[in-house]
Amino acid sequence: MGAVFGLCGTVVGGGLSIWASIIAQRQQAKAARQLVIAQRVDTAVDAAIQAFFQIKQHIRGRPSDHGEGAQQRNQVWQKALQQQVLKVEPTVLRIRDEAVRMRLDKIAELLSWPDVSEPGLGGSDGLFAALCDHALDCLGACARDEPLPEESRGLSQAREVEANYLEVMEERAREYQEGYH
Repeated sequence: MGAVFGLCGTVVGGGLSIWASIIAQRQQAKAARQLVIAQRVDTAVDAAIQAFFQIKQHIRGRPSDHGEGAQQRNQVWQKALQQQVLKVEPTVLRIRDEAVRMRLDKIAELLSWPDVSEPGLGGSDGLFAALCDHALDCLGACARDEPLPEESRGLSQAREVEANYLEVMEERAREYQEGYH
């Protein structure tokens, strides 16, 4: 009888040991996956920070609106800006924090839109730099695990420019439709 209890105890103990090993391995695998994900997010945030710094440097080199060939220089500059923004967009997609990702998507969209600096819509040349600064603030908060900063004045102003643009376009569309009726 003692041998049977001893055998049962050994089997139960061995089973619990195996079960505990399996659970420990699963937890280790989960921790390893989370570490890899965290490293990828950190890499994405670092890459986005570098990309927005490059965009900011490009913005500082914006050509003058005056002089011979100013329009052509501005078009080349704007196209180069759009290409840089296109490069940062896939990096932004790898950021796991949805609020940060959505904010950076909007900033990238506004940076690639030339009319954001249109004074007639409420824009200014300084909006490009303000948008970059806000993107860097958001990325810095993300890197430090801090809450997303409030929308900056520059982002709010750029959104207003966008709303003004849409209002003007809707008015033109109405005028166009009324002209044909």
